Amino acid sequence: MVLAVYTEGTPEDYSMKRFLLLAGAVGALAYVSHVVIGGFLWHGYNHLMQPISDLTGSGAPDRHALSVILYVYSFFSLLFGVAALLRFQTLKAKIALWGMILFLAMQCVSLSYSFFPEDLAGSGVTLLGTMHIVVTALIVPFTIGSPLVMGLGLRRTGGLRGLAVFSLICAVIIFCAGGASAIFFARKLQYFGLVERINIGTLQTWMFVSSVVLFKNAMKDRATADDMPAIARSAGGRSSPHQP
Repeated sequence: MVLAVYTEGTPEDYSMKRFLLLAGAVGALAYVSHVVIGGFLWHGYNHLMQPISDLTGSGAPDRHALSVILYVYSFFSLLFGVAALLRFQTLKAKIALWGMILFLAMQCVSLSYSFFPEDLAGSGVTLLGTMHIVVTALIVPFTIGSPLVMGLGLRRTGGLRGLAVFSLICAVIIFCAGGASAIFFARKLQYFGLVERINIGTLQTWMFVSSVVLFKNAMKDRATADDMPAIARSAGGRSSPHQP
């Protein structure tokens, strides 16, 4: 079934579909870079105590520059989501496909963060800051659901069972760290930044690993498809002495 799909289209189509799977890795690196660069530029910013969203919060010193990096992150994440969805469609992995639909929904909802910056600590509560919290609450089920559903859907898919286990582990960590983040935020506990980074860092790690693994899996399928004509010619050559 997989080989049949890859025999349709041009070689350029094959390359594009494969390399778009790597967009997830690029997106994850873009997200990490916005955290690292933002913390470096903001003197006094504390990664262990402060949330990541402070970097692009209302009144943050480098909000606009870092928001550009987040747009890059969203762009490549959406590209990866579409490419992975098509890959699962090819593999007939219907449950995993729904996991990627949840991932795309998460990325689409997260785009609204740019319209609703967080209220920095010590500033007054605003409507935009309140909406930032609402958007975060909406994203939570998508954040947990995407690796969970994808992991469940890939358990019986040859060559991707390792990714299935990894996705399920990530879903559990995101669930636990996400719950801890909510408690730390509500009670104004110290080290909220650390707990949040475990949560979001796990999500970005999952996207990076999924991107690379799916790319390698697609490359193996293409290599197998490329070998098929040679195998056919070899079989034909062996049978030729028996032909009149």
